[in-house]
Amino acid sequence: MITRVLRAARERNNLSTDQAAELCSVSGRWYRALENGNSGRHSNTLLTKIRSALDLSEEEWLVLYRLVGAQDLPEEIMAPTGNTPIPPRIRTFVEGLEPWGAYLCDYRWDVLAHNQAITRLFPWIREGANVMEWALTDPEAPESLIRWESDWALPMMAQLRLHDAQWKDDSRMQAITRSVRSTAAGRRLWNSPNLPSLSYPAAETTRRLRGPDARIYAISFVPLMPLQLPWYRFMAVMPV
Repeated sequence: MITRVLRAARERNNLSTDQAAELCSVSGRWYRALENGNSGRHSNTLLTKIRSALDLSEEEWLVLYRLVGAQDLPEEIMAPTGNTPIPPRIRTFVEGLEPWGAYLCDYRWDVLAHNQAITRLFPWIREGANVMEWALTDPEAPESLIRWESDWALPMMAQLRLHDAQWKDDSRMQAITRSVRSTAAGRRLWNSPNLPSLSYPAAETTRRLRGPDARIYAISFVPLMPLQLPWYRFMAVMPV
């Protein structure tokens, strides 16, 4: 993902790697290592200079920062290794957000809690199910998710690649990646030149799906993160 984002930004500005390096005030060798994802982590000052030199979008900047930026929070907070109980009030909030559908997952997309409304759109959702695996590997997903590849699969694969790179040592995260890449469609999408740089669902994006009742629904995902539990991902599903 870091290669895809930096190369796209550099080529958009008609820059060679040496020209990009000069604008970033680093050596050509150092810049090429960065673009190849082999440079380690770096200060906000340096990354801000790179952002300015390559005129990175907000989404591109987020990818750059998350993959090679200095960590603001310890790894054990951002990616806990144990099974942390869900605070009862967060569960109550998720389950009570009617009539909108809602679910809570971790950074691996394992579902931790959900309300009844979401099952009317996604009957497969249950605690322990994995959102990414269902959307990218279940044969029913392309039938349910309208414009499956362009509107659903490619953006989700971009998110998966980002998390795969960010949590290389997380066995569960890597198991999700292997599961997705075990399918022919997963391998093709993983290497697609059309992967977007957007690393999270945009609330202003409308997606369409065919519900279990055969009706077509236009929806938008609103992603939120509890500040005290940054490894949780709260998703509200709103009608458009």
